[in-house]
Amino acid sequence: MGRINVLDSRTANAIKAGEVIERPVSVVKELLDNAVDSGATRVKIEFAGGGISLIRVTDNGCGMDREDAEKAFLIHATSKLKKIEDLYDLSTNGFRGEALASIASCADVTLTTSQSDGTDGTRVTYEDGELKDVTDISAPQGTCVEVRSLFKNFPARYKFLKKDSTEGMYITGLVEKLSIINPQVSIKLIKDGAVQFTTPGTGSVQDAVYAVYGKETASNLVPVKYQQDDFRIEGFTGLPRFVRGNRGLQCVYVNDRLIHSKTISAAIDEAYKNAVMKNKFPVCFLMIYCAPGTVDVNVHPQKAEVKFSSDNDVFRLVYHGIREAITSSGTAGGAFKGIASGDSIEIETPSETKVAAEEKQLRYDISAGGKLSSAHKLKSSSSSPVQTVPAAGDAQSANELLKILSGFKPDASVVANNHAEETAPSTETEVPEVLTVAPVTPDEVRKELTDIDKIAGARYTGILFNTYIILQTTEECYFVDQHAAHERVLYEEFMAKKAPGKNISATEHMLVPSIIKVSASDYTFIEGAIDKFTENGFEIELLGDREIALRAVPMGSANKASDMFAEILTDLKRDNPAKTDIWYSLIQTTACKAAIRAGDVITQEQAESLIDKLTKLEDPYHCAHGRPTFFCVPRRDFEKNFKRIV
Repeated sequence: MGRINVLDSRTANAIKAGEVIERPVSVVKELLDNAVDSGATRVKIEFAGGGISLIRVTDNGCGMDREDAEKAFLIHATSKLKKIEDLYDLSTNGFRGEALASIASCADVTLTTSQSDGTDGTRVTYEDGELKDVTDISAPQGTCVEVRSLFKNFPARYKFLKKDSTEGMYITGLVEKLSIINPQVSIKLIKDGAVQFTTPGTGSVQDAVYAVYGKETASNLVPVKYQQDDFRIEGFTGLPRFVRGNRGLQCVYVNDRLIHSKTISAAIDEAYKNAVMKNKFPVCFLMIYCAPGTVDVNVHPQKAEVKFSSDNDVFRLVYHGIREAITSSGTAGGAFKGIASGDSIEIETPSETKVAAEEKQLRYDISAGGKLSSAHKLKSSSSSPVQTVPAAGDAQSANELLKILSGFKPDASVVANNHAEETAPSTETEVPEVLTVAPVTPDEVRKELTDIDKIAGARYTGILFNTYIILQTTEECYFVDQHAAHERVLYEEFMAKKAPGKNISATEHMLVPSIIKVSASDYTFIEGAIDKFTENGFEIELLGDREIALRAVPMGSANKASDMFAEILTDLKRDNPAKTDIWYSLIQTTACKAAIRAGDVITQEQAESLIDKLTKLEDPYHCAHGRPTFFCVPRRDFEKNFKRIV
């Protein structure tokens, strides 16, 4: 007699449940995906006891008739697929037809559904994996799935669950992230009878972020919009100053599906490289869209991972999309507030500026390449006339308007008649002279000054604690960290010398080689990476017996070569960079060790020279390790602290 058995459906479903339903959060994900696929505009998610005691998901979607309600619990019964070709052209979250069958095999499930408000509803009840009852009832349009006593017949699986609060945290975190990618759906989350949050369902991702994560998160995001070949990325990414200690708020969606991807995580890290500090992670909500045939969503039991046809294309898409968004923000080192794009702004004449000074705020818009918005016009509290000027970057429109105005010549007789009606008769009619206006060039169009523009024109005031250079403008005071600023200058100088086609020597030979005794492990490390040291400005000779001769160092740091090399070696070994990244770590660490230290005394001329170099850098906002190089204190803050203004 043969040994191979064909398992019954109950046993097979139980095994399948082990793959699909790992913990309560898996149930919530499957049910929420089904609710969204049904076309619902409102979804209510309730759970108690960490989702083990109760999970209830109610939606106002299309609902099902009695026949479909019964079929929905059969294994591999789905409305999303008909043939295998459909698998490569999916536009829905669910598609396998495993969810309800898997849930019913490991919990008690009650499904109530109706296609319209009335008496044509259906209730299906499963207990212990078996169908118990199918009843016609009156129910509102939509579907409600209630899951109780999860894993009650699977003690082994139940034993591996965490405490209720932890399982509840997993559910809350998942619903938060799924709420962002479904902004068109109003989602309400209720935990143990208490409402956690409700999204507005306006269709705006930013509104959803505000509702779920709060004002601080929403106000520190800049929009991402970039396309490359068949791939497109949209969403929001955080300013470099707004970071967290983990990747918890790095949310990535592919074709509206929440996924995890090492490729995309690496691209995010690369885009923020040396803009955020080590072990800090930026916040981002990235939506990647691509043709269904370029991504395989059927590679993970819980559909948490996908496989791209070209990881390199996706990496470049994410990297360039984020870099472009950060660069366009224009205020990476200071406060930032985005506004909607528009065509023009209104500015008050000098006579009213003082009256409405506290009502006005000119903000920079990253969503339209630097255009100023008419949606946030500056309001005047006086009746003085206002002048309308073209927004930054809109010189062409201004020139077209000026051509029209310059070509306008009023009819002399009409002017005379109109004038005669209002004043005494006159024998002569004075024709207004047409004013010819020179075309507006982009350089002449008003634009907002960035912090770097202001620093470049600021006045040197002094140095605080032999560390912080103080600069002053009419309305701001800037404090610049001399070490962080010099480190950034050295880093970019050396990186420029590493660029392809550059043959500039970045090495300073020492008059007397420095003989350094190292440990056996250090000697082995140097021996394995000696080519990288050479490429980056060091000339090292291995003498044997754990001794090396340091003959040249990079970036003019020969006066402290031995100490600097020892510190660099310690840092490199501690961080243990990959072989492909060791040259980058070497440059980063060398720039840090060779820079002016906190507490070093420098002259005014040296400080001014450093500031001048800083303002010309590609990224003057951060040192090579991601720390800020400066911060700003507005004059208004000083006046408020001294109670000059209230």
